[in-house]
Amino acid sequence: MPEILHHVLKSLLETNDNLTQEAKSYTPNTSTINFIILDRTAPRSLIAHLDSHNTSHTLLSIDEYLDLSQNRKNLRNPTHYKEPNGLIITQKVAENNHIELTSLLSCTFINVPVIIYANQPTLIEAISFIRDGLIDYWSETSEFNDIEASLKKLLLISKKRKYNRDLFLEIRRRIITLTTREKQVIDLLLSTKKEMTNKEIAKHLKLSPRTIEDYRANAMEKLAINTKNELILIWLISQQLKLPLHSNQVN
Repeated sequence: MPEILHHVLKSLLETNDNLTQEAKSYTPNTSTINFIILDRTAPRSLIAHLDSHNTSHTLLSIDEYLDLSQNRKNLRNPTHYKEPNGLIITQKVAENNHIELTSLLSCTFINVPVIIYANQPTLIEAISFIRDGLIDYWSETSEFNDIEASLKKLLLISKKRKYNRDLFLEIRRRIITLTTREKQVIDLLLSTKKEMTNKEIAKHLKLSPRTIEDYRANAMEKLAINTKNELILIWLISQQLKLPLHSNQVN
């Protein structure tokens, strides 16, 4: 995630008192976890770990999961409609499908925490797992309490990532509702080195200052924001979403 976008999201999260309070009081319930295991021949010891924690799971190959994630509208099996809280990749699958694994973890549509199940990993392997973006690793000898703590960590990460993804989708939806003129006014207001007044924007677009005020007010209402600082955050995020608030056409 680009650093500037990280700060924008952090600012948005910090200004949402309801979410902050909810996060503070949130107590993970491991029985609500739904895993997808990317190994159709997953070790019995892994299944035993999951069963002992009452966690549901579905066995899929990497190709099946990638196809599933990219074609959600064409699903026939209702079991697969529910988005998983986490993915589990066995060490065997990771070693045999290095390219696919790297692709899986780098896909923009994948925003799910990943755990690897390894057979007594060495310290070097464990460090490598974390560097690759995996949040944790289990082995056949993992203690019950360690897995319990790992599951709680996974739920918290999954909850935060889902919120961030939903936030992006909602911002995208709001931006798309803006007319071309509204986008032009916001772009001129925020993208120039020297802040332009309504009068200067009106002169640039050959419109009246009152019309510019109306466009700004309409845009703020559609974006569901009240302050210029919030508008700046939306504008920065729009650049990362490749939905620039600017267009050469006129509505």
